[in-house]
Amino acid sequence: MTGTSDLLLVSVDVESHVCAMAQTPGVRFADFFGSVEDGQLVIRLVWALDAEHEYRVARWPARGTGYPPLSEVTPAAFVEECEIYEQFGVSPGKGKALNRLVIPPGAEHAFPRLGEAPAREHPLPHASHYVSGDAFEFPFGPVRGVGQESMYLGLVTSGEELIDLYLLQWHKHRGIERRLGGEEVARALFVIERAEGLSAVGNSWAFLRAVEEIAEVTPHPAVDRSRGVALELERLYNHAAAIAALCQSTGLAVGQAQAEIVLEQLLRLNAAVFGHRYLFGVLAPGGTSRAADADALVTSLPPTMDTLRRLVDALWATNSFVDRLESCGIVTPAEAARLGLVGPVARASGQDIDTRRDHAFGPYAEVAVEVPVRATGDVMARMSVMVAEMEESARLALDLAGAGLGAGTVEVPPATGSALGWCESPRGESLLWVDLDGGRIRRARVRPGSVRNWRAFDDAARSRNVFTDIPIIEASFWLTVAGLAR
Repeated sequence: MTGTSDLLLVSVDVESHVCAMAQTPGVRFADFFGSVEDGQLVIRLVWALDAEHEYRVARWPARGTGYPPLSEVTPAAFVEECEIYEQFGVSPGKGKALNRLVIPPGAEHAFPRLGEAPAREHPLPHASHYVSGDAFEFPFGPVRGVGQESMYLGLVTSGEELIDLYLLQWHKHRGIERRLGGEEVARALFVIERAEGLSAVGNSWAFLRAVEEIAEVTPHPAVDRSRGVALELERLYNHAAAIAALCQSTGLAVGQAQAEIVLEQLLRLNAAVFGHRYLFGVLAPGGTSRAADADALVTSLPPTMDTLRRLVDALWATNSFVDRLESCGIVTPAEAARLGLVGPVARASGQDIDTRRDHAFGPYAEVAVEVPVRATGDVMARMSVMVAEMEESARLALDLAGAGLGAGTVEVPPATGSALGWCESPRGESLLWVDLDGGRIRRARVRPGSVRNWRAFDDAARSRNVFTDIPIIEASFWLTVAGLAR
C-alpha cells in the first residue's frame, strides 16, 4: 500500500507538530487514538494530505502528565480525547473538561478497557453548559422508535426553538476494539463487518487493505473490481434508505413508500449479485468469498435507477418537502473543515474530499470518480449530494462489471507489522489501523465515518431549528450510533 508515512515525536514536539499541521492548507485531521505497546501508552495522530494522496501518522509515548489538549488547536480531536481518557486513563493537560463517550455512568467496572481505567471517572455524563434566560431540558430517548438506534438527546429549549442539544450514545457500546485483540484475521473480519452493519463492506475493505499491506499480498484486479461493485451497491442502498427516512421525517407517506420500494429493489439486487441483502460475507482476506453475478447487476440496476429518478423528480417538485429541507440543519463550510467532517455531510458543506479519488485504492486507480460538492450545508444540500452519488455509484458499478469481475482469494500468510487501511464507505472515510503479530491482532483501531460526523450533529441542530427539524437533520446525516459507540 502506498500513500502512508510515519513520524515519531517526543512529547515536547507534540503541540508544535499539531499547530503546524493544523495550519497547513490541504491538511485534514483524520484520527487520534492510543495503544499499549511494551507496557507503555503510545498515541497516534493521523493526518490526511488529500492533495498529496498521502496519510501521515505521527506517534509519541504518552507520559504520566498526559499530552497537550489537541482539540484546542483542532476541535475535531475532542471525541478522541474523551475516548483516550475512558480507555487508557490519560487526559489532556490544562484541566480540559471532557464528556463521557461510551462508558455509561454506574457501569465503570463492568466494561473492560483497552488500558487502565481513569483514576477518577467523569462526575457528569457531559461537560457543563449554561443557557441564560428561561429554558428547560426536554429529554428524548434512549428508546426513540421502531428501527431507531438507542440514543439519548438532551434538547434544551425555551418552548419550540432549539437552544442547545447534547447526545448520550453509549447504549450501543460492545467493546469492539478490545474484542479484536488476539483474534486471527478471519475472525476479526467477522466482527468488523458487524461493528457498523450498514457499512460492512466499507469498514471490512479498510481492514483488509491494512492486513494485505502487512502481509504483502495483492488481490487480483478482477477480484478488486468485485469488491468495488459491492462497495458501490452498499452506497446505493444506504442513500436510498436515507431518502426514505427524509420522507418519513417530513410526513411524506407516499414519498416514503416509493423510496422504500427503491430500497427493497436495491437490497434484492445485493442478494442477486452477491448472495446477501446487506453484503455480509462478500469480502475475504486476499479477495472475495463470493462470486459476483454481473448479469444480474446489468439487468436489474438500470431499471431500479429509473425508478429512483422518477421518485427524486417528484420529491424536488413537492414544495412541502423542499421547504422543510432548505436552510435546515446548516453546517457551514468553515465548520465542516474545522471539525474534520467526511463523506456526504462534508461534501454538502463545500469539502471536496473523497478517498476513492484522493487516496485511490484497488479498482479506483483505474476509473475516474466524479465527486459532487455543494456549498449551502443544509439538509437540501446533503440530499442533493446523495442523489448525485447514487448516479455515480450506479455508473461505477456498471463500468467495473464491464471491465470483468472475479472471485477467489490469494493466501494471506501470518505476518507481523502495522499498517493503515482506508475506504470510502457510504458515510465517508473509514480508517482501520492494524498491528499484527504472526497473523493475530495486537491492536486494531476501528474508525468509521460516523465517528467524525457525529461531532457536527449538535451544531447543525442548534442552527436556528425547532424540535420537528431534529429527525430531518438526523436522517440527512445518516450516521449510526453503533459506528461511534463501537
